[in-house]
Amino acid sequence: MFNAPYFAHLTRSNLKFLAAFTLVLCLFLTVMTNVFTPETVTDLQSAARGTIASQILTGNGTLIGFMANSFYALMAIIFPMVYSILTGNRLVAEKVDKGSLAGFLSTPVTRLRIVLTSTLYLLISLIVMWGLTSLVGLLAAEAFQPGALDRETFLLMNAGAFLYHLAVSSICFCSSCIFNTSRNSLTFGAGLPLLFFVISLLRKLSLDLDFLKYFTLNTLFDTEAILQGSGYAADFAILACLSAVLYAVGILWFKEKDLPL
Repeated sequence: MFNAPYFAHLTRSNLKFLAAFTLVLCLFLTVMTNVFTPETVTDLQSAARGTIASQILTGNGTLIGFMANSFYALMAIIFPMVYSILTGNRLVAEKVDKGSLAGFLSTPVTRLRIVLTSTLYLLISLIVMWGLTSLVGLLAAEAFQPGALDRETFLLMNAGAFLYHLAVSSICFCSSCIFNTSRNSLTFGAGLPLLFFVISLLRKLSLDLDFLKYFTLNTLFDTEAILQGSGYAADFAILACLSAVLYAVGILWFKEKDLPL
């Protein structure tokens, strides 16, 4: 059910997006690896003591702990999220909205093959993004902080980030498949992930807001559990299952719905 020419078209049309967001992740990770010292973390925590920022600037004084509370708390969340929002909408809803999908459907390629190929592209692009980010992180740590990085925990952190963004992309893609206009697709496909992100930030500002963990997908990417080496397996499984369900719903919905072509 995979269509190679259409996959090549998607790759060409979205390559700049993928390259730009992957490059940003790699640059941030490299810079943070370069500037890390235990003294830097201690100074930041001391400066933030007694302020709201002290709830965010926590850590165990290690390189991976520093990454968990800086890179994986912000940059590794927001930039891939924007990529998934933009690409998820471009893959289906934008093509329906602009009428460009009609050209592809006028060929022997069925809408099921189109949506399955689109799903495969989004999945592979996220694998490429986090695969390259992992490789660059390992190389940067070896260059700037030899022996300081817990590689196993670092790779688990990236696996968790990938699964989190797989779930985010499934929300964006499912919304794109359900709605026929970019406006409606982005309302839900962008609105929900951004809402989850804002809720997760609010939760970090005060212990009194801990109940908000039940209202955000970000809770399932628990960097503290990954650092401790336990308690993250169930979260990973939930993220994977949620992604599979939402992608399946999007594919089936797009296959059966009426298209304004």
